[in-house]
Amino acid sequence: MSKISDFVSKGVRLIVTDEQEQLASEPEAAAPPSPPPPPRGRAPRERTPRELPPEALTAEPPKSVARSQVAADVADFGQVYQEAGIELPLHGYGVDKVGEMLENKRLATLAREVKATAVLAALEAAGVELKDVIVDGVRRDKALDAFFDSKTRETQELRGKSETRIEEIQQQIAAFLKEKNAEIEALKKAALGATQALANLDERKQREEDRLYAILAHFVEAATNPITRAKAPAPEKKPASTS
Repeated sequence: MSKISDFVSKGVRLIVTDEQEQLASEPEAAAPPSPPPPPRGRAPRERTPRELPPEALTAEPPKSVARSQVAADVADFGQVYQEAGIELPLHGYGVDKVGEMLENKRLATLAREVKATAVLAALEAAGVELKDVIVDGVRRDKALDAFFDSKTRETQELRGKSETRIEEIQQQIAAFLKEKNAEIEALKKAALGATQALANLDERKQREEDRLYAILAHFVEAATNPITRAKAPAPEKKPASTS
């Protein structure tokens, strides 16, 4: 639960001062932004109380969204509020409107309490309940909390899937390397065996040629003996691969 939601669950204490005293101390600068006239037939609203109990701030919660379609890097939270079904009160005064009123250049240099008093006077003139503004802010805050929770779940799900897939790929790589290393060792062993067999064959060939040479030497001159006894050249070694 966010701070604002926690406060509202206990009720809120308002910054409400005596409008007459505050406005008298700053007669020109504290003039509130001109509000639209209240609808006809609406009775004057009672003076804003200094405290609002929790029951005075109850409102319909934002629409529950199982999986938000708004991206986590959204720049404008208006999309989040729209997805949560949050709309301005019928009188048009929500927390954003009041924020604009507080930023009015005529109030810029005033103390916080004086700003609050000036805006309250404007709201009263427009027949707007302050609690409507607070409820609008709370609903937006809850929508933001729900949006963040949704994105947290999405992130956790994505991380879980990513970690699982990474582990699968690593296992596949390990199995592939094991298979290929075994193949490499088998090829090396086969090549070594063939080389050794060739060397053994060369030795046996030399002995056999010596035997044949010796037999024919009884009948022919050494220079004309047709038996060759040249030793086979060593197998050529390929340079190591640089790839």
